[in-house]
Amino acid sequence: MTSLSGSGITVDVPGGWEGKIYTRPAPPSPPPSPGNPRATAVPSETTAAVLHVASFAMPPETGDYGGGAVELMKNTDLLVILFEHGRSSANTPLFSATGVPRLTADDVSPVQLQRIIDGQGGVQRFFTAAGRAFCLYVVFGSYARRVRTIPVVNEILASIRIS
Repeated sequence: MTSLSGSGITVDVPGGWEGKIYTRPAPPSPPPSPGNPRATAVPSETTAAVLHVASFAMPPETGDYGGGAVELMKNTDLLVILFEHGRSSANTPLFSATGVPRLTADDVSPVQLQRIIDGQGGVQRFFTAAGRAFCLYVVFGSYARRVRTIPVVNEILASIRIS
């Protein structure tokens, strides 16, 4: 395992897997316009941190929720994603669960995917950790193999530390 850290997130990446942590750029401030001559920068909380851990090589243009990569997954592949939402979302009803969740095979569904791909399964959970709001999104290359692969996912989830 290799430890990966960035943006206040640390995770242990299994040997032979790929991982990255990055932040999305803050949206640009609106320029002054005739209808709004005094447009000013909207205070940004922080940029959103995104974590990807995959059992396969992800293309460089992989989207935040795995777009461009999930289409390449084989039935043995797994993709674990953490996507940070604004701190103002922390502890709201959607993000009321605390701490990085653990999953069961019953949590996985073929219809909990951003994009439904035949044979795949996924799970999405929202939570707050260290005063930060996150969406956990996991894609299983094979819904049928989820019982076998859920322990691997939970090992990765158990290694995540957020500050």
